[in-house]
This record gives sequence, C-alpha cells and structure tokens, in this order.
Amino acid sequence: MITSIVYHGKRAALGSFMDITARKHMEEALRQSEERYRTVIEDIEEGYYEVDLQGNFTFASDSICATLGYTREELIGMSYKNYVPNEQFDYVYNIFKKVYETGKPIKSYSLINIRKNGERIHVEDSVAPLSDKDGKIIGFKGITRDITQRKIMEEILQKSEDYFREITENSSDVIIITESNGNIKYCSRSVERYLGYKPEELTGKNAFNFIYADDLPRAANDYSKAIQTKDTAIPNEFRVVHKDGSVRLFEGLGKNLLDNPSVAGFIMNIRDVTERKQLEIQKEAAQKSLRESEEKYRTILEKMEEGLFELDLKGNITFVNDAECRKLGYSREELTGMNYRQFQDENTAKKTRQIFSEVYKKEEPIQLLDVEIIRKNGSKAFNEISVSLLKDKQGKATGFRGISRDVTVRRQMEEMIRQSEEKYRTIINEVDEWYFEIDLAGNVIFVNDAIVRSVGYPPERLIGLNYKSFTSKERSGEVFKIFRQVYETREPTKNFPYEFVLTDGKITFFELSVFPKLDDQGKVVGFRGVGHDVTERKRTEEQLNYIATHDLLTGLPNRMLLMDRLKMATAQAKRNAQKLALMMLDLDNFKNVNDSLGHMVGDKLLKEISLRLTGRLRQNDTICRLGGDEFIILLPAIERVEDAVEVAKIILESFEQSFICNDHLINSSISIGIAIYPDDAQDIDVLMKNADMAMYYVKAHGRNGYHLFSYANNRQFSQTIQ
Repeated sequence: MITSIVYHGKRAALGSFMDITARKHMEEALRQSEERYRTVIEDIEEGYYEVDLQGNFTFASDSICATLGYTREELIGMSYKNYVPNEQFDYVYNIFKKVYETGKPIKSYSLINIRKNGERIHVEDSVAPLSDKDGKIIGFKGITRDITQRKIMEEILQKSEDYFREITENSSDVIIITESNGNIKYCSRSVERYLGYKPEELTGKNAFNFIYADDLPRAANDYSKAIQTKDTAIPNEFRVVHKDGSVRLFEGLGKNLLDNPSVAGFIMNIRDVTERKQLEIQKEAAQKSLRESEEKYRTILEKMEEGLFELDLKGNITFVNDAECRKLGYSREELTGMNYRQFQDENTAKKTRQIFSEVYKKEEPIQLLDVEIIRKNGSKAFNEISVSLLKDKQGKATGFRGISRDVTVRRQMEEMIRQSEEKYRTIINEVDEWYFEIDLAGNVIFVNDAIVRSVGYPPERLIGLNYKSFTSKERSGEVFKIFRQVYETREPTKNFPYEFVLTDGKITFFELSVFPKLDDQGKVVGFRGVGHDVTERKRTEEQLNYIATHDLLTGLPNRMLLMDRLKMATAQAKRNAQKLALMMLDLDNFKNVNDSLGHMVGDKLLKEISLRLTGRLRQNDTICRLGGDEFIILLPAIERVEDAVEVAKIILESFEQSFICNDHLINSSISIGIAIYPDDAQDIDVLMKNADMAMYYVKAHGRNGYHLFSYANNRQFSQTIQ
C-alpha cells in the first residue's frame, strides 16, 4: 500500500508491503491437490455425484456421464426421476429421506438406472449427506458403480445350473456318486421313486448298507474290482432293500472317475443323473462417505474397492491407495518404492512391461486387461487393470497411473461354469440314457454318446438331420403331435414309445421324454429329450407273446390264440349275419407211427401235415394244434354250410398223397367233425364240443371222412359223408 505524505516540507510517498509468499504456495498446493484428485476421480470407473435436496444433479463425474450416456451439461439440474424407473421412485426417495433425517450415510444399495438410449443397467450406490460450512445438510453426495456385468455373470451361472439340473433331475435313471470307500456323495431325485428314500436320507451313508445281504459279498467284490479299473463302465446286477423292507433287483453300470476332477468319485448309473451343488456367491461392498473438496476426493481414493497406483517410468511404485494395499497384502510404506515385477511372475511381468511400453509409445490408455498378481502371503489373484500415462505440466511423460479391480471372483465363477458344464457333460456322455436337443424345425442340434452308441452313427452324421429322417412315415404324424403339444403347453411329455429307423431299415425301439427348451425370455426355442433303448425288452415281449400263443413244434396257433380269434369271428358273424365253421381234426392211427417209427418221425409227420393243411386254407382261416394229433380249423365269414364241406373234401384229398418223413414214406388219414355257428350252437364252448362229437362220429364209423353236426332227429347225427 502507498500513501502520499509531506516529509521535511516536501511531498513524499509512504509504502507498506506484506509477504504473501506462503499464501501463494498454499494456493498452488491446493490447486495441484484439486487437480490431482479431480483427475483421479474422472479416471476411475466408479462415478461420483452430488445432488440437491430435491434430488437434482449439482455435480457428476465423467464416469457418471459415461454410465448414463448424458453429457455433464445435460445431467446438471436433472432429477433422479429422469433416470430411475417409475417403480423405484419411492425406493430412492426413502433412501434420501433416511440419510437426511439421520444424518448418516447409507453405504450400499442396489437399483436400476435408465441410460439416455433407454437401456436399463444395474448399479450399486452409496449416499451420504452433503453439508455447508455451518453443518447444515444442503444435499447429498455419493458413489455409483455399474454392476450390470456382475448381474449377467450371476444369470449365466444360474442358467447353466438350471440347464443341467433339468437334464439330471428328469432322467429316469438313478445316478449315485460315491467315494472310494462306498460313502454316497450324491443321489439323483429319482432314487425316491425306486427305493423310497429321499436323496438327503442317503447322502453320507454307505451304499453297501442298502444292498441285500445275500448279494453283499459279490457286490463288494465287484466294487473292489471296479475301483481298480479306471474309465471303464462295469456292468453289475444286485438287489437293494427298499425303505419299506421289500427287495428289488437293480441292473447298473459303474465307472471309476475318482481321478476325473469333474466328478471325483465312483459313478453308478442305475437309472438317473447327479446332484447339483448350489452355488451362492455374494459380494458385499461398503464405501464410506465423501468429504468436501480435498477430503471428498481422498475418500474416493482411499475407500473405493478399486485399487489406484502410480509408477515412475522404471515401474517403481510412487503412490497406492488403501484398496491396492489390501489386495496385495502390503502396507503403503512397504509398497512405495517397490517395482511391479516383485509381485508378478516372470511371464506376467513381461506382459505388463509390454502394456506400459504401448501406453508410453502411443500415449493412449489401455482399458480392462486381466493380470495375475502374487500377494504378500504367496497367494495369487486376478486384477483387471486400466493404465494411462502420467505427464508433468510441460506434457513430458513422468510415469503411469493405473486402476485395478479384483476379478478373482469373476474368474472363479467362469471356472466354476466351465467345470459345471464339463462335469454334467461328462455325466451325460457316460450314462446309457439318450439325451438330445432339436430346434423348432425338428433338426437335431445335439446328441450325447449314448445315442451314438445305440444307433451306430457318428455325431456329425446326426447333427442337422430332421427327426423325420429316422422316423417311420406311419409314426411321423404322431411324433409331430407330441412336439406340438410340448410347444403349446410348455409341459413335458414322458415315456412315449418311439421307433428309430436306421438307413438299412432296421428298427430300434425307445422310450422318450420330451421337454421344452426356453430362451432368456422364457420363449420356447426348441426341445430337449431323454430316453432309453427298449429294443431287447420289446423283442423279449414279442417272443414271449409268440410262445404263449403258438405251438412250439409246428408253429401253428395254440388254443389261446384260437379262442381269441374265435371270439372275434363269432362277434363279426353275429354283427354281419354270417356263418362260421369250426372243424375238429384228428389223425387216424397216429399212435402206430410213433410206436413203429419213433417220436422223431411222428413229430416230423405233424410238421408236414401242418404245412399241407395250411396250404389248403384261405389267408384269414386259422388252423390250430390242440396237442398230440388233434387240430382245429376256424373258417370265418362263410355264406353256406357247403363252403365248410368243400374245405373238408380238399383236406381229405390232400391226405391221399403220402408224406415223406426222415426217408420214410407214410400214408395217413384224418377224421373231421364240423359244427356251424350259429346253426349248431351260439356258445363257443358248446360249438367246440359239437365239432368234437361230430369228429368222434367219423372215428366210430370207419374214419377217414367228415361229419356235419346237427340237433335234428333227437340229437342224432343227421348226415354222414365218406
């Protein structure tokens, strides 16, 4: 300050000076601090914001702008109602209200933000009161983090679990995984259908405790052998005691997968799939309130979960925040001056050096690279880092600034997803159950190894084929209806019979269950199916049915099959006002053939007679061997009695020619009794009895002829023709 004065009678100037050097230094330091922390807050991925008491933006960091898709100018003054969905208005209002009333921050809460382009994202927020210099609350401040990627990963993991659980839980097999000592590690839910136990009742118990006592030594011996045989399916058969005390027989396959990290056990397939482990990963993060000015930015650096570090051009650490210290396990004092190579292995250090070199040369930041680090305690973790170049006021490069985020959990989730898929894929390909997927057009998009083994085609030959390619034309429409029903109802169709037609025309029989395949929005995009081969069972049933209905010596229908056809024929005759004839045949003097030439020749004669009789009948006629040398012929749908007489004459004529049996020329004759429905009887048993009486009439009157039964003349036989 300069003042005009009179000094010794002359005008003079009086000046006073104040040293403001310290103030200038403080202002410069404050400016540099502001610049440093503002640069940091704009570089970090977490967003910092300030709003007034009405929830209108008064400040938003670059990260907030990038997250919401607005410019800072567009955000300033914008209400939270512009980027929060309607259904969360009250939720956000109550959070601000609670902070205002209590004066305490809320460390973490999740909500949905709507970007400028309409896209919805998941964010994790913290909010604290914003006060003026007098301590009066004038608004709110907070930190926002985009957690959409984490939500996506959680959904992917859940879908993967749901996908394979649907397969294993809907399989009709029981799948059990045990330890080497036989203790049960897992049981599929289908075990309850077969043994009455719920899976949780069996888990931890020894499998041998449920095996029937008589089978226990053999089962234990087979299990011991199977444990010593790796990667080979061992068939077994044993009885198991049901929960109600009954005994059931099980067939199964066991395979030693103890060394397979995806299973780590001995897997037994006695008709279903594996236990799914529930994976629950929760990540809680808390962040502390911010302070105004320098305290505000420092709080962001020191309290955020992301690590912040600065290095000189040689790679030596010049600054780290608390989060980086926590991740590495060192104190700030220990880390300062350390080189990044000291907590990386050789290969990772080379990769990191290339990153720094590229940033230095191009002067452009590099975003989101995964780097493996070694903590102080020797454990390893994965960090996702972003690196930018540090410059001084003159624009000269002085080092590097980086932000790191611990993505170990994400990497573990990815690995768990991979192992989960590998585990269930291994099981799917090891079991004997079919598993397949087809699109809405009916084209095959996936088959497991069981299908390949069953049909003998490689996967690449089946993938892309339409199901109609291996479905008979007669069944194609029925199969289409099943797929359509599953599509329309979204409900599975279980255990329907299916015939797989190979290119050579051979048919394999299966039982299939079909389930809808849904996309993320719950829309049906295809079908999944499981099934098992029932060809042997089908053939066995057919063979047993043949044995039950045919004479094993001649191959002719037996009495059981004859009675079925006779019932149908009489019903048809009654319905159409027709007649039918029942002819009882008995060989004459057949015992002499057996006695003189032996039973082998006698059996041969019966076969030859069967062939000759069959050749003289219509296609819809039935000839049956009752046993010994007795036969019955059913002539359905005849118009006149004379039709039966004509057949009898043809049969008698056929016996005029000798039979050649094992080099023997044999002459034989036959006696035939005929009863007509409904003339002679309407009851089947009576009709057969009358035909038998007519045949014995022929026997009593010289044999080698036929006789028509009649009730006329007081039940005396009315007509005899020889």
